[in-house]
Amino acid sequence: MPKATTCKLNDRTIDITEALALRARKRDIVFRCAKCGEHVRAHKKGTTEQAAHFEHLSANPRCPLSGR
Repeated sequence: MPKATTCKLNDRTIDITEALALRARKRDIVFRCAKCGEHVRAHKKGTTEQAAHFEHLSANPRCPLSGR
């Protein structure tokens, strides 16, 4: 399953590192999927081998970056 590592913030494309830094300072930022424009959440690197990534808040079957 593809994992998104970039998103849209306003009219800019940002990467997961920048998004996590912004989220640490301000929790109510709205990140949007770079492909479909739906809301996504930034996730830190997990304790397993899962890399930091963006995940849709609600599954979007029409988006190739949505988990379901």
